[in-house]
Amino acid sequence: MNSYSRLFIIGFITILFTSCQTYNVSLTYSPASIGQRIQKGSPVIKIGSINDVRKLRGAEIGKIRNEFGIAIKTISAKRPIAEITKTAFAHALQSRNLLNEDTAKYVLNADILEFQCNQYSTQNAECRIRVHVYNIKSGRLVFSQYFYATRTKVSPNVTYWSKVDEIAGVASEALQETIDRAVDDPGLRKALR
Repeated sequence: MNSYSRLFIIGFITILFTSCQTYNVSLTYSPASIGQRIQKGSPVIKIGSINDVRKLRGAEIGKIRNEFGIAIKTISAKRPIAEITKTAFAHALQSRNLLNEDTAKYVLNADILEFQCNQYSTQNAECRIRVHVYNIKSGRLVFSQYFYATRTKVSPNVTYWSKVDEIAGVASEALQETIDRAVDDPGLRKALR
């Protein structure tokens, strides 16, 4: 058997045993603590619809690839991304004393345009959300803006030993930063007065 045939067989076996597996991960949002510097407000806003309009399907958030760029692990959230984002917005607004689900004057709607994480040589996560705030009484749009965050982390574990929980942590940080930027935005706070 010549060396080309052996190389082909080894390559074929490698691809055969590197089939992509799906892993479900938890994504977290840590509400601002008392010690953190956050601007408190009046409870005047409730959360409306959060729409997942990403190119990824369902709860998928990304892939881990081996040295050859072949996807070996698919990462999905344990719950729908829209539900996770809605919970994160609720925690963010509540920790800033802005949430009022009963007698709110404003409603916050959001579109998740991008939320993904990938690992090849580094762990990367991106999140982009479009936020709309409406006056409930008049139905008038009072605030609309995009918010974006990206996170990168160098990981010594690059292939089969890559830990999906590590990259889920990077994704959670990107989601948290995006939501914190939205609820702390001066334009949003001004619109709520």
